[in-house]
Amino acid sequence: MGGAVMDKIQHKREQELATVTEMIGIFCHDVHKTAGDQLCHECQDLLDYVKKRVEVCPRMGEKTFCSACNTHCFAPNRRERIRMIMRYSGPKMMLRSPLLAIKHKLTEWFAIKQKIL
Repeated sequence: MGGAVMDKIQHKREQELATVTEMIGIFCHDVHKTAGDQLCHECQDLLDYVKKRVEVCPRMGEKTFCSACNTHCFAPNRRERIRMIMRYSGPKMMLRSPLLAIKHKLTEWFAIKQKIL
């Protein structure tokens, strides 16, 4: 793979991690009442797990987000936990991290548009 392709893939990894980090943070701060950049042990463990999975994702170049991927890298219990966190945090993203939320929605929209065409 060329340098430009690798840069694009790395950028996608960083964007995905930034989004999921923010979503886990929103959930943890609201539900587990943590403060600042701190996460409870359970949420930090989940975030560490997500980071490991994203770093070794073999389909990063072709997928939009883990939720839209056909390959399930997450263990079923972790996948269900992250879904629950995303359902909770998703609506709050526009208020707390509007740029990340807009980037996420635009990426999703362009992916859907490409599939239609």
